[in-house]
This record gives sequence, structure tokens and C-alpha cells, in this order.
Amino acid sequence: MKQIINELHHVSHAKQRNFGEEVLKTGYELDATIDLDSYVGEVPNFHLLLARTGGIDPYSYLYEVMESHEIVFSDATGVAAQSCHDGCFDWSRFERDWREEQDLQVVREIAERTLGVRDLDGHSDLKAALLAAYRVGKANRAA
Repeated sequence: MKQIINELHHVSHAKQRNFGEEVLKTGYELDATIDLDSYVGEVPNFHLLLARTGGIDPYSYLYEVMESHEIVFSDATGVAAQSCHDGCFDWSRFERDWREEQDLQVVREIAERTLGVRDLDGHSDLKAALLAAYRVGKANRAA
């Protein structure tokens, strides 16, 4: 499983598995790694993504069986790791954390480029002020 982390880019992944009893009886144990960043703004259809990875036709009986079972999520990395607990994935928390991380990356870059501050986390007041200013500017631009 890949993970890209540096100052400007952070890709998050969550591995999903479907271990439904009937699916196992037919010999299927599906496993997929999904780049969640590309789905921010829309909740992905995890059953469909898992079926495509396993070569299962979404109009088949096997797909119907898959849909009747919960998907077990594991091995999340990056921002997604905070949203994956006990086999469940909290999509709304992931999107909120993802957006927070995107804002923080911009603010970190600004702090380093303009103020020479390389460790913004060590300057919590400055971090909070820059983040607030960035968000006000972002909100004004959107309005």
C-alpha cells in the first residue's frame, strides 16, 4: 500500500474487505486499497469499488450478496487513519479532517516561505492566527 506524505501532498488510503459469510462460501475474499482523496466531496460507493476490484459484475447475484454485508475497513493511512476504527469508517470525519489538513498544509507553506518558520506546530499561537486568516480569506473568496 502506498502513501505519499510530504509538505505539499498527503494521499490517504483505507483498505476495505468484505468477509460476508456467503461470499466466503463461494470462495471470494475481496481486498482493495482505495485512494480516498479523489472522492472528497462525494461519498464513494464502497461496495461497487470493491466489486470492480474483484471483477464482480454489479448486476450479478454475487454483487447483491456483497451489498447485503457490511464492509470491514482496515489498514487506513494518513488522514484516513483517524477515521477508521473497529472495522468501520467515518466518512464525514475523514472529509472534515482532510479539509483541515489541506488548510494546514497551505498555512505551513506560507509560514515557511514568508516567515522562515519550518515547524509551525511548535508555534501554536502563530499557527492558529495564520489558519484563521487563511480561512477568512478563503470564505471571502467563495462569497
